Amino acid sequence: MSIRSIYIFCFLAVSGLLGTGMFIQYVDGIMPCPLCLLQRFSFGLLGILFFIGIFLSSRNAGRKIMAFLAAMVALTGAILAARQIWLQHFPPMTANECGASLQYMLKALPLQEVLRKIFFGANAECAEKSWQFLSMDMANWSLLFFLFFLSIAFYCFRKK
Repeated sequence: MSIRSIYIFCFLAVSGLLGTGMFIQYVDGIMPCPLCLLQRFSFGLLGILFFIGIFLSSRNAGRKIMAFLAAMVALTGAILAARQIWLQHFPPMTANECGASLQYMLKALPLQEVLRKIFFGANAECAEKSWQFLSMDMANWSLLFFLFFLSIAFYCFRKK
């Protein structure tokens, strides 16, 4: 299978995942928590990288750079999903109130403070399991797909 075919498949898969997320938000009415939004942003970046990768020559350094960037974005998304899974299994004792929305925090606080609050703050929204498919919630599915895209990026990086 060519690198271009792999990038087309991954771009379509990411587009499907983002579409599913939008469907769940706007049709089912389940609002995403801050960690969900960051995971969605990571999927969006992956989609952009895979789309650009479709048009790169399969024999140049740009392909390796694209695969490396995709691996870093997929790893970041996997870390975000793993943090959400951890919060769902071990919710903090102080996570009984909902925090501010991500949009409000981005307007009111510096970026590093927003990231600190998302990762280390107690947010009841991120510890909530509101959707399941085949006995796995959305954070588990996200982690699974991020690890899949990470392995694809490693494969594309190493392929000659």
